[in-house]
Amino acid sequence: MSSAAASIRSGPPRPIVLALAPPVAGASAEADIPCLGMLGGSPLIERLLTTLRGPGLPPALVVAAPEPARQLRSALPGLEVVSAVGGRPGALRAALDATDEPLLLVHDAERALTPESTVTEVLAGLDEQADAVVPVIPMTDSVKAAPADRSGGLRNIDRSTLAGVQSPRLLRRTVLERALRDAPQAPDEVLGALEIGARVRTVPGSHSGFAVVDRLSLWQAQISLGLARDTSHRYGLARRS
Repeated sequence: MSSAAASIRSGPPRPIVLALAPPVAGASAEADIPCLGMLGGSPLIERLLTTLRGPGLPPALVVAAPEPARQLRSALPGLEVVSAVGGRPGALRAALDATDEPLLLVHDAERALTPESTVTEVLAGLDEQADAVVPVIPMTDSVKAAPADRSGGLRNIDRSTLAGVQSPRLLRRTVLERALRDAPQAPDEVLGALEIGARVRTVPGSHSGFAVVDRLSLWQAQISLGLARDTSHRYGLARRS
């Protein structure tokens, strides 16, 4: 076990991998789950599971909707996979029902290129003064505020006050339970934890931890690993979001 994991007095957290990204439009039936996309000869989720084993964490629990869960059980024999309905809140409740660990490390399956260094930064960030730890990266894109009715002009927003939240998110079990119960309208568990007054610490994330959810982001993942060349500058080719 790494020193980062060992420093958590209540024991290492249980990794919870949420495979909730929607199917890729137009993909073949065996590859319609983004985290089962092949990268360097293996599915993305296997790369993530290998990363999560690095700091000496317990085996991950994978949570997905019923049909993806069936496919993931077939693709990942020997790994515990549970099905859930109700989107992200339902998946997190299913994870709580299936575990009893006091700490949970929530990771989105599509962020499979997250480096082990980010995981250890998150693990090392938890102490008596924090209820949750999340990795963030600075916002680099230009961001504008627009009126809800689109009637006015755009307003610049100071990017230095903004950050992108990544995975994994380390939360105390009691905090996650309260966030799901008392902040049910929060977009995710981090904002839910903030709404209930939890102490959320941020640590540096990595630009490698982007979400791989479609063919474009899979191509970008291949480029980042040196498995493909960036040809977006060539005539007739352009990146599209």
